[in-house]
Amino acid sequence: MTAQDADVVVVGAGPSGVASALLLARAGHRTLVLDGARFPRDKACGEGLMPSGVAVLRRLGLLDAMVADGAPRLHSVTYRMVGQSLSTTATFPAPPGGGPGWGLGVRRLRFDAVLADALRAEPGVTFVEGMRVSGPRRDGRGQVTGVIAEGSAINARFVVAADGLHSPLRAAAGWTAPAPRNGRYGLAGHWRVDTRDIHGITVGFAGGHEWYQAPVGPEELLVSVLGGRHTIGAIARDYSGSARKALPLLEGADPLGTRLAAGLFHQRPRHVAGEGLFLVGDAAGYDDPTTGEGIAVGLLLAERMALHLDAALAERISPGEAASAYARDHRRLWTDRRRLTRLALLMAGHPRVSRRAIRRAATRPAALEALLGVNCGYWGFGRLSARDWLSLAGI
Repeated sequence: MTAQDADVVVVGAGPSGVASALLLARAGHRTLVLDGARFPRDKACGEGLMPSGVAVLRRLGLLDAMVADGAPRLHSVTYRMVGQSLSTTATFPAPPGGGPGWGLGVRRLRFDAVLADALRAEPGVTFVEGMRVSGPRRDGRGQVTGVIAEGSAINARFVVAADGLHSPLRAAAGWTAPAPRNGRYGLAGHWRVDTRDIHGITVGFAGGHEWYQAPVGPEELLVSVLGGRHTIGAIARDYSGSARKALPLLEGADPLGTRLAAGLFHQRPRHVAGEGLFLVGDAAGYDDPTTGEGIAVGLLLAERMALHLDAALAERISPGEAASAYARDHRRLWTDRRRLTRLALLMAGHPRVSRRAIRRAATRPAALEALLGVNCGYWGFGRLSARDWLSLAGI
């Protein structure tokens, strides 16, 4: 490909990359989107979009397309102990500012196809599929001035890395921090199940690993499992048998397609913005899919990043000010959610704690609903009372 100019190059056409590109193009900036894949394409994903992410889709004008495509609404999260009758359900609280109070089951194969179509239809966006980016292009001062793709230099005023959990662009920039040795992995599959009466996500604690279920179509159920590397490796050898054993709902059901794996989940960048490079979505750091906030936070980050980049491109603020403002937004969006993830992983790793908390929450669902509000970004942990914390501790 011959060199070409753009105001912004976005690397990656997943949810956060598409949101970034659409917002920047609609603000009047020439935007080039590059992705090594060709769409539609599938990938391992939790496929549960939290209500805060649904609100972003609505603001982008993409919500109607997803609903029309058959994405089912999600109204609650149920927690249960695998192999036991013990369970409790918490509904998503109403957003304080109004708007959709429900999530969506978003089958990534179809979700990403809708996103790719939106890119193709957007004036101001050039979308190039099947083009891999090998790294950033820098000037003599070390500033990122574009990317190297398929051996060609592409110039841009800013570069956005939205290329996923293991972001090659982040790594090429030297921004990837060492990952922990013992982390978590996931395996996702789909089953033909009548989901018309399933209106939420179900999390099943199985002693050291968890099973997740979410409707993603009228007759399609996501069934994923999260855990340590050896546990997921063992389940991968007989995913269908393990899933049927853990989830009676799957008795007589047929698996659909192939299973997809993902991990190591815990990733941290050294920086999220600076030198003309901005990280968004999973490329900007990730903890674990256990709370299902990944896509929603990626969309929210895209909104904040696009706001600051627009100001820098219009020279209302400096590039350094844009990077600092985005880094602050990143911390604000992730701080409480990361605390919530640590709490969820504590429950997942200690069956006695899980049992006690579920049993107690069954009589007081308000505590879990307050945590769902934290996960959606509606409020912070200060919303929870001492009584709520005692309930979550199973006391």
